[in-house]
Amino acid sequence: MIPWGDGIMAEENHSPTVDSQNKYIDQRREERYKVPEDCQRYIQLQVKNGDKFVPAVLGNFSRSGILFECPVPFSKGDRTECVIAISLLVSRELSFGIEVRYCYSDNGTHIMGASIDSISDEAWFDVFVDVHDFVVLRKGSR
Repeated sequence: MIPWGDGIMAEENHSPTVDSQNKYIDQRREERYKVPEDCQRYIQLQVKNGDKFVPAVLGNFSRSGILFECPVPFSKGDRTECVIAISLLVSRELSFGIEVRYCYSDNGTHIMGASIDSISDEAWFDVFVDVHDFVVLRKGSR
């Protein structure tokens, strides 16, 4: 299980911005939306690696950044495309471009933080947030 959020510990030489206790410093100012493990089957992330998309696990997102786990590493500064898909009664996808800010290995997988530099549909991002809240609240009430 990956500890998503403010307490992420980073490996030396692959670390994001860290404080004196080697804890990740959150640089996003917008609200961060966490994706609980039991909701990930409804909210899925794919990251473009070369000419194909690979599945990734979305930890959290905001209007300006995402945190995710991916089977392939990326380097700081790499730019790529991502697609978030929501599968409920109706499926919808949101595509966006990212720039990787950091990447470190953790038990055979790679944890990445990235800034979002372009969104295919700004209005749909707002709908995505509403659907995210619905999925998380619905799962939490069961």
